[in-house]
Amino acid sequence: MPEAAYDFAIFGSTPLAALLAGLLAADHHKTVCLVSEPSSGFRLPHGFDLSVMAATRPETWALLKETTSETLRLLARLHGRPGLQRLDPIFVAETAESADALGHMRHMAHDFGYAVEPLPDGRGPGGVAYRLRDAVLLRRARLEPILRGWLEKCGVGLLSTHEGAAALRRDGSARLEVHGSTIEAAHAVLADDSAILAHVAAAERDRTLLLETATALLTASTGPLQAPVMHYVDRGVTLVRDRGGGVTAIGMGRPELALGRIGGCLAGHSPLRRAGQRIFRTVSTVDGAPLIGSARGVKATVLAGLGLSGAFLAPAIARVVAGAAGDREKAYFSARE
Repeated sequence: MPEAAYDFAIFGSTPLAALLAGLLAADHHKTVCLVSEPSSGFRLPHGFDLSVMAATRPETWALLKETTSETLRLLARLHGRPGLQRLDPIFVAETAESADALGHMRHMAHDFGYAVEPLPDGRGPGGVAYRLRDAVLLRRARLEPILRGWLEKCGVGLLSTHEGAAALRRDGSARLEVHGSTIEAAHAVLADDSAILAHVAAAERDRTLLLETATALLTASTGPLQAPVMHYVDRGVTLVRDRGGGVTAIGMGRPELALGRIGGCLAGHSPLRRAGQRIFRTVSTVDGAPLIGSARGVKATVLAGLGLSGAFLAPAIARVVAGAAGDREKAYFSARE
């Protein structure tokens, strides 16, 4: 017999995973454990958490506006202000197709109350850029201890991926062996790319999931960017400048491709000194839309392709996972299974 049993095992090391685990426990009265990698201030991130993204669907903006307000109210109650940074990110497109998409994004965001400012071109024929006002960036390193303290108060079991082994069954349940103890969970949620790669076999990543290589780069202190966060749609590059002046960049592709793209985005800031670099794999979807559902052959819930704003959708995702979503949220996520 298992020595501990949970309703849910959340696998993931991102703010989304932590928020999801805490919301399931605190708001939906579920027994939950969070299985994550040990944190390290020296490890470059696999992603960023921003309250806006280059979405073009009105239902996405409607949901994101609602859940962002919920998420920020929760973080305010948790005294999470040190882990939040308000800023005005810039989204850049350099091809006609992407420029059309960002133009549509501008109108969608504006219709839902977001202030969007077009910027002068200067990016070649057809290039466009838009500044979205009053967005929020989660500073993961500062937010992580705040979220862990909340999870402990909520009774969430905190397990490290280094402490034992986990096996997912085809019915979506999970069995964990930790320090000689057996832990069972009725349902597993794979809440970040690393968890999906670890627990969904290649044969079961059907045509919906797309694996890509990405490169994270940290520069030493450099001159200011046009905005603290800049997202280049066509290059697949996101730049985030920290308060000390260094830039963390994530670019899609192996280093020989990604570093050139990142360098192009940082043109004019040379000479740049590389302070760190990391290569990792990401999971996206073939059509670019978010996926909240099961992979082929595995009934565990898979969260993929949520983009920059996944953490801010956590309240709605928690309701869906807990079976407490309203009709509008059910319709939104069922269309993305």
